[in-house]
Amino acid sequence: MQTIAVTGPRQLTSQQRAKAVADLQGLRIYPNWLVGDASGLDELARSIAQTHHLNLQIYEKQSELPYRAQGAERSTRMIKALAVLHGSLHAWPNKTAPHKLRPSRSWSTRAAGSGTWGTIALAVGLGIPVKLHPLVEIDIPLWLQSEQLTIL
Repeated sequence: MQTIAVTGPRQLTSQQRAKAVADLQGLRIYPNWLVGDASGLDELARSIAQTHHLNLQIYEKQSELPYRAQGAERSTRMIKALAVLHGSLHAWPNKTAPHKLRPSRSWSTRAAGSGTWGTIALAVGLGIPVKLHPLVEIDIPLWLQSEQLTIL
């Protein structure tokens, strides 16, 4: 597996930022990174990938879409590309998953505004391996099957 995608929060505390940077530095072994255009975790990942001259594919929001659909559409595009490349998703959640969220092969309306968890649920629904890097102590949803999930 040579390709990873990353997802995480737009806002990070200084402690969360330090953990995310350390984790991302450890992922330099993967030459191909798929990353969104958001601030926060996406921004850190883009910076590290560029610094280390990794093959970086940036997924941008489509401004012609309704604002509330832009992030979900961008993440869906990224995860579907990751599935084709047989990569894995690395995710940095900083809160527990929305209670009603379940894996799906399309974007779930039950993501309740959590792009990170919506992206995780989509990846699981498409059979993509997920590696969690929790930024805070969280309860792992039962739908994250052990054969697809690694907690780091």
